Amino acid sequence: MAYDILTIGGIMRDIIFLTTEGLVIDNSKDPLRQRLIGFELGAKIYVKKVYFEPGGGASNTAVGFSKLGLKTAIMGRVGQDREGDQLIKGFKNNKIDTHLMQVDKKKSTGFSFILGLRQIKRAHSIFAYRGTNDSLIFKAKASDLKNIKWFYVSSVSSSNWPIVLDKAFSFAKKGVKIAWNPSNVQLKAGYKKLSKNLKQTNILILNEDEARELVLSKKKSKNLNIRYLLKEISEMGPNIVAITVGKKGVYAYDEKKVYYQKPAPSKVINATGAGDSFSAAFVASLFYQPENIQRALKWGVFNSASVIDQIGAQKGLLSKKQISLRAK
Repeated sequence: MAYDILTIGGIMRDIIFLTTEGLVIDNSKDPLRQRLIGFELGAKIYVKKVYFEPGGGASNTAVGFSKLGLKTAIMGRVGQDREGDQLIKGFKNNKIDTHLMQVDKKKSTGFSFILGLRQIKRAHSIFAYRGTNDSLIFKAKASDLKNIKWFYVSSVSSSNWPIVLDKAFSFAKKGVKIAWNPSNVQLKAGYKKLSKNLKQTNILILNEDEARELVLSKKKSKNLNIRYLLKEISEMGPNIVAITVGKKGVYAYDEKKVYYQKPAPSKVINATGAGDSFSAAFVASLFYQPENIQRALKWGVFNSASVIDQIGAQKGLLSKKQISLRAK
């Protein structure tokens, strides 16, 4: 069967708590940990409501792609448990092909504990138990992949992640285009370890902290403004680099021109899923119009704004018709 895109990577159950008890603490002297969330040591923090939502980079983007009209398949790993069953059922309900899904009989489905501050927009931290995601392998028959046009590689945290990446990126030589949002595990490995994958990447998507970490892993520099980061990362190989900068918007670079898009209007109820919703719409727009980067940025910020207006990484994801109307 032919697919427009296959997402590869993390699948999680998100457990979301919102509170007003925490503070955001300035830590600007550390370029990789500039803002911290803090609570009184030993305090008991009461939460009025908890939310259980689907999550994970491959999961969130797969639903996003499907809603935007792409024929989507997903490769990820869940446990043989209630959470895994529910997540797979959710994919099927969203018209996502699941025949490349893996079910682990020994480990539990991964989950994230997401702590957000109600009184401060975009202030949240994520504590992730990777569970079955740490056992993900790249497993597919050649016939499963021969008609796929794009791979979207998200958070791959398994100990054999270099093998997973190498197998996925090997299809770039066969004409498959690669969009990549590296996980912390990959970024900590540094530029030298990632260089061959970066050279095969069509679209690389990072947030500002991730972009800094990648550049600093190649060479030390005090000049870490966005334009410098874009050009330095572009020289590593990707055709298009996008760097999100939270409430300041998003930048992109295509080896010729720097593009900028301010954020779309949003109430920002909870920022969970902001990055994945941006990535899904940005890549989907370029799937339809490969040369129109400015439109892709607009699609990305409007999709993200719709998601962060609600609680949950997949609630609020827009359809192609909805996003076309909003991002004119």
